Amino acid sequence: MLTDIRVLAVELLRAFKHIYRYRELEQITGLPAPALWRYINHRIMPSEERARELIEKLVREPIIEDIIKKRALYVKWHNIRLVNLNQIVYDVSLLKIFSYIAYQKFMKYNINAVMTVEIDGIPVGVSVADILDSKLVVARRRPDIGIKYYYQTQFFVTDPPGVVNLYVPKMSLSPSDRVLLVDDVIISGKTLLALNNIVQQAGATAVGVFAMAAIGEDGIRELKKEVTENVFVVKVFPKE
Repeated sequence: MLTDIRVLAVELLRAFKHIYRYRELEQITGLPAPALWRYINHRIMPSEERARELIEKLVREPIIEDIIKKRALYVKWHNIRLVNLNQIVYDVSLLKIFSYIAYQKFMKYNINAVMTVEIDGIPVGVSVADILDSKLVVARRRPDIGIKYYYQTQFFVTDPPGVVNLYVPKMSLSPSDRVLLVDDVIISGKTLLALNNIVQQAGATAVGVFAMAAIGEDGIRELKKEVTENVFVVKVFPKE
């Protein structure tokens, strides 16, 4: 888990430099470009006080909203609202920013396992697990070759209609694990509810849910009811 606030501030600055120009970073942080350049290029380290100020300014809600607005695609397909986060999920620099938000929200819960589902959940899960210094548990739609014992669950989807099976090797979870459930987008919440079912089978505890986006509030309400009140979504898009 990150303990040096100065290192974290510099890492966030370096991530933001992939999105914003120095002139824009000056406006966001209130610092002159030469000072920002020295931080970003590891010429000097900010003081702890300056690092905290930088982090607070970089992860303000309007700034994160601007990043999502620039990179997320919010579309309507066959009368269904969808969010495409590929420009965030597969951008390492952007993932650092969003994983810090997860760190900020959940660092106090002594999480030692981050659980997600293939495919798009994996980059988010990896980044969040890294910053929380936790193991990564991935639920897959097919069993891995050579592994004999699994926790298994399934849920029904409507588009197209079908049943999704999820498998997690039993050696991946233990009763002592405190698990953060992670996904890129919440729509109905069924995927994360299925992950929680596996957590319960293992005797572990889901202590939180983190997602980068959600469409509407229905899935969030269901997760708060069935899993934990501790659900955090960076951006909720309207359902209609």
